[in-house]
Amino acid sequence: MDCSMTSSVLSANYNTVLFEFGVILVTSKILYALLRNVYQPRVFSDLLLGIILAQFRVLSITNAINLVFGKIGGFIFAPYLFALGVEMDPFSLLDSPAADAVIAYAGIASTCVLVTLCHGAITSTSRTHTGIVHERSLRAFLGLAAALANTASPVLTRLATDLKIAKTNVGRLAVGAGITSDMVTTLLIALGSMIWRDSDADAAAPFAQPALTASVLAVVVMSAFMSRAMADWVDGRNPEGRRMRGFDLSLVALVAATLCWFISVLRLDINMAAFLVGLAFPSDGRVSRLLVSKINFVLSSFVLPLYVAHVCLSLRQTTDDIEVAGLKPDEGLRAYVMQLPFPWWKVFLATSMGTLGKLVGCTGVGLLRGLGWLEALALGMLLNVKGYFHIYCALAAFEAGIITDKSFMAIIFVVALNVAVTPMVGMGIASWARRSVQWRLMGLQHHDPSTELRLVAGLRGPQEVPTLAFLMESLRWGAGNGEIACYAVDMVQLTDQTASSIVKSGGLDGVTVVDEEVSEMRKLIGEALDAYRAECGGEGGKVKVRRLLALSSFPDMHSDMCICAEDAMAALILVPFHKTQCLDGTMDGGHFGFRLVNQKVLQLAPCSVGIIVDRGLGKQHRPDSTAQASVAVLFIGGADDREALTLASFMCKQRASVRLTALRVVQNATAQARAKARTSLFESKSKRHMPLAATTTGQEELQARADDKFFAEFYRKHVAGNKSVGYMEKHVADGAELVAVLRGMQGDYRLFVVGRGRDRNSVLTEGLEEWAECLELGPVGDILASSDFSTTASVLIVQQYDAKKHYKVIDEEFMPL
Repeated sequence: MDCSMTSSVLSANYNTVLFEFGVILVTSKILYALLRNVYQPRVFSDLLLGIILAQFRVLSITNAINLVFGKIGGFIFAPYLFALGVEMDPFSLLDSPAADAVIAYAGIASTCVLVTLCHGAITSTSRTHTGIVHERSLRAFLGLAAALANTASPVLTRLATDLKIAKTNVGRLAVGAGITSDMVTTLLIALGSMIWRDSDADAAAPFAQPALTASVLAVVVMSAFMSRAMADWVDGRNPEGRRMRGFDLSLVALVAATLCWFISVLRLDINMAAFLVGLAFPSDGRVSRLLVSKINFVLSSFVLPLYVAHVCLSLRQTTDDIEVAGLKPDEGLRAYVMQLPFPWWKVFLATSMGTLGKLVGCTGVGLLRGLGWLEALALGMLLNVKGYFHIYCALAAFEAGIITDKSFMAIIFVVALNVAVTPMVGMGIASWARRSVQWRLMGLQHHDPSTELRLVAGLRGPQEVPTLAFLMESLRWGAGNGEIACYAVDMVQLTDQTASSIVKSGGLDGVTVVDEEVSEMRKLIGEALDAYRAECGGEGGKVKVRRLLALSSFPDMHSDMCICAEDAMAALILVPFHKTQCLDGTMDGGHFGFRLVNQKVLQLAPCSVGIIVDRGLGKQHRPDSTAQASVAVLFIGGADDREALTLASFMCKQRASVRLTALRVVQNATAQARAKARTSLFESKSKRHMPLAATTTGQEELQARADDKFFAEFYRKHVAGNKSVGYMEKHVADGAELVAVLRGMQGDYRLFVVGRGRDRNSVLTEGLEEWAECLELGPVGDILASSDFSTTASVLIVQQYDAKKHYKVIDEEFMPL
């Protein structure tokens, strides 16, 4: 079909084409949203949609879609390969190989050896019996070996993020080895396309026109100098802290596109040229991060779903397959290849070669590196993951006549099957990693005072660092010799834009986000934490702050926090309240996503939890200030109040910056009478269930005795004979009097420490839950966090770790209090 006919078809049907494009994009997003719940990456939802379209021909004018991508399909994959090249550092190949690089090389070598051994079975032998490769040539053999040995590093990095395995030993090795494997094999394919680009014209001389090859290499070297100079110039025009100018970023993209076009003029494939230019582009720097983020966002949101649909719709029959199938020529020309007998043996052979090759090499090296059998096998399975690049290679090989239609279809199904199975391996790794951590009771009450105190703190922005610094400085002297380790977790919502900017990181995160806004936020948080350590906490290495990233959707972000606390064996998780204080002193409506995170952390945390309602505590009282902050701890009773009192006891030792007052609220005569009447009424209604009533009453008595004993010990250690710690006792009758007592204290203290009161069954808080707006704070914490309480008093609501989550409790009486 000539260009005029193509243009006329598109002109007549452009409305329908746009509608079909919209249907494909919307359906792809819906499928991804559904399959994401089982940790399937975006490439699987795109492939599934493409296979459905190719099988059932749901859309009416798929010919028009193929015509559109037939015109632009030759260079549609170039931006993807350019962004892939920018994320890679080719100079790392010149360094002495690290553990992840050795694993990558072993996987590549073993896969190539296996393809060599199966060379006879994978090449064509006759017209009626075809192997995977239709062309018997060194080009076809090496191309298949490199494609099977390739690891889709963007897919693997995203899976490591979603499955929370990026911080595990296997996860870090897999991400590092994946990007090395991807870089080496893609570079080999690019060099092969450079060498054999004229093989059809001059088969006797595969190294034809060496001058053109040398010219391509010279342009790539020139691209390295030009791109670095361009990036430095743009960085100078856009200093840190200012938003990047759109014109400058567009200029960089235009220069990169011009270099790619210039290389393609030298008769090299435009897509491979884009990869080489990206590889020559500096991988670090603000320009590179932002350029990769923007390109990946556009590709994942719009281009790649349409490209995969085009690839799947390109599965057509050839004349040979028509004759084998016994179809008439006119039927075959309109038939899809999926109507032919499915090439199961090709799918099995291609899957076996790729999987066994990775398993043999990676497992062997993993065992030599000290991994267990299961972990080494899982590492090999993760490095075998396929992605968009394999789909591109399959289409390019099919259009070049290297593979047949059935082989093309088999490879597409291999990629889909491989991507669907890999998340299961990741979930297995996460399960093994969790079980390998030796569990112990984690909480402030169970903390060994001779060891360092470990905290996990969630941060939404740099404005929350001052209060965290104050709490760290106040608590660390309750640990052994003032040692504290804080795992500062940046809480970042995983959106399509942030997902497109995920790249490998060299730190503990395993991966990081190069989006400009996220990078700027993390930079400001880091500067604030560094300032705290420099001012007052850095002496002798006693204060350790480790930076981590919780990159998840809000329903899953709690998992990052809990996994971090479990791995670090932390005693306390600190998370910010989902509401923040406005300029007029009131609390805003809050963010529902962060509220959901807090609720799930309270429910599933492996240690104690503290929710911070910040009203400028850190700004009013800096850790290096000589002024004392007035802190009040409220004790009514229950496990959470005992944990809050333990936290306050840690603060007692920091007398330079904290003046603590312990307030114990007890029942007056009226409240005691109401409590006795309530107990009598409960027992009378439970005559038919006397064991239950006896157990409940017994637990209340045990809790009361534990409260008295615990507070008496606190008084003996920290209040008696200590003028720096105050003590007050208030006798109240009900919740109204309790609220009145708290309101009378609101102007005297800058921080209230209270227990959440999950298991508290006191007449003093009866009825307060009915008026509570945020039940996750408990009845007292909700009152203190409300807008009409105070504009200057911050609140720390504490929940003690519930050991019953890990113990199989037969009788409550055997639980430690």
